[in-house]
Amino acid sequence: MKNSSFWRIATAVLAVGSIVYTTVSSNRSRQQNDEREKSEKGGLAYEYDVPVEYEKVFEKNLIVPAGWTFATVWSTIYTGLTALMVHQALPSEEDNPRYSKAMPWWWASWALNAVFGRFFSQNDPQSIVISDITTKLSLPAALGLHQSLGIGKTEVSGVEKYLRIPVSLYTGWLTAATVVGTPNTVLTLNAWQPDEERDGPIAAGILGATAGAGYLIAKQLNDPWYMVPFVAGFSGIATRQVKKQPVVGWTAVGLAAIYTGLLAYWLPKGKFREFVSEVDD
Repeated sequence: MKNSSFWRIATAVLAVGSIVYTTVSSNRSRQQNDEREKSEKGGLAYEYDVPVEYEKVFEKNLIVPAGWTFATVWSTIYTGLTALMVHQALPSEEDNPRYSKAMPWWWASWALNAVFGRFFSQNDPQSIVISDITTKLSLPAALGLHQSLGIGKTEVSGVEKYLRIPVSLYTGWLTAATVVGTPNTVLTLNAWQPDEERDGPIAAGILGATAGAGYLIAKQLNDPWYMVPFVAGFSGIATRQVKKQPVVGWTAVGLAAIYTGLLAYWLPKGKFREFVSEVDD
């Protein structure tokens, strides 16, 4: 099936525009945060470069990773996805059936990414809820993209084999973010009153359930790369909570170690079971 050059190029333009818009919005938020630090804390840094309303709710959410996690993961994902967008727009990929199937999912994903960027930079409680809802809507779009590209189903050759990895990372990160963002909404709506003694074990239990679900989903998708962002997430939670909430922090340490061991075994194999088609050019 041919995929017209117009739509392939338009998709690449949409992707770059969505990433640039989200980045600019984030930078604007960061600048505002810097000004707030100077005026409110005499230049002392806040933990996250986010609007004050997000900072408040992040402080209460025990399963939000440390700030470095977001910068590391998103920069990796955006760089990889940009390369994939350029590749799918090349004339040589006009007859690529996987890219043709992925087109609607690309448009949905990049549109939702722009919406997320818009509200994640806004300093009001409603935006916290909307950004969480947008993340949850982005996950099925990412899963649709993952499946349409044949990841875990068909082994492809050449550059595409490696450019599909960022899609796996994106899908895994959105899965983790869907879990992490839920307490943000619950706390913002005042549907849960924080209690450190009670919330620590609950948060640790949520992390354990998330780790189990992540591994089962990875096996179902036949995609070990899907698990990589979970290591980053657990590591970020560990560095943030080991001293503040030891039960949460050490649970995250243990889960990060377990996932690292699983990845050391499964990543070299590249799959949990044989693909439907070993080679599909």
